Amino acid sequence: MNLRSFLFPFLALGMTGAVVSAQPEARQWTAERKTVLDQFWVPECVLPVPGTGTIFVSNVAADKDQYWTDDGKGYISLLAKDKVKKLRWLRSEPGAILNGPKGMCLLDDKLYFTDNTRLLRCNAKDGSGLEVVAEGFGKANDLATDGDAVWVSDCTAGKIWRIDANGKARAIPAMPGVNGLTFFYDNELQITRMYAVSWDLHEVYEVYPVGERVPRPLGVADHFTNLDGIEVLPDGTIVVSDFVGNKVSAITPDEKTVYTLAQIDSPADIGIDRSSLTLYVPQFYLDKVVIFRLGRQPVR
Repeated sequence: MNLRSFLFPFLALGMTGAVVSAQPEARQWTAERKTVLDQFWVPECVLPVPGTGTIFVSNVAADKDQYWTDDGKGYISLLAKDKVKKLRWLRSEPGAILNGPKGMCLLDDKLYFTDNTRLLRCNAKDGSGLEVVAEGFGKANDLATDGDAVWVSDCTAGKIWRIDANGKARAIPAMPGVNGLTFFYDNELQITRMYAVSWDLHEVYEVYPVGERVPRPLGVADHFTNLDGIEVLPDGTIVVSDFVGNKVSAITPDEKTVYTLAQIDSPADIGIDRSSLTLYVPQFYLDKVVIFRLGRQPVR
């Protein structure tokens, strides 16, 4: 420990008669590249299950510019401790067609995922019981859950849908080109926050699930090109993937500072395991998933 830093409060007491506390050291997140996995076919979303080592990867499995085609080629991969355990854990079969699976979330031991115009789910343990929960979307993109229902971003309709286990749906105000969604529990205020990004407007928004207010822009659009995925770290730092900008960036909890975590080609719907501070980035055009270890360092 630096001696001056240690003595500063006592020196302040002698000079002023009151203790002056030193400000906490400002720190930013870092991302250290650990592993690169391949074999995938247009990986769009990575969903880690915290504390288990289980990771799902959705594969659109399509040729260029056919990413929203109902072609029956899509599949979901299963990873275990950063290794490919089963490349086609859930595959398209007669009577259980997968076209272009994208966003995913877990709710009540079910794996939910979007598939072009549909919302599907299956048993998260073995992939059994595949069924359609809801359909008729323009382009159903990302998914998130608040623990009670799943929320779907429809990027062509500019809507966010809340869908319960019975398929009952309601829409809330959203923004054009809405893409990535996530929820975060704010311990300080003891409330659950919902965030979304817009591909078209390259902006990050706080969204209000009840639908009483229009989404609030964070005012960071100047930093991005086309946003895809979004997650939130334990301290409230927002992490987003800029697909066309070829980077993953962090936004400080006070929403005042944006900085780059990693320069990476075509990052799609990122996933974060908060328990191990691991960041998973699917590279849409390169058929890879890059795994980063997250850390902290002082701001210089």
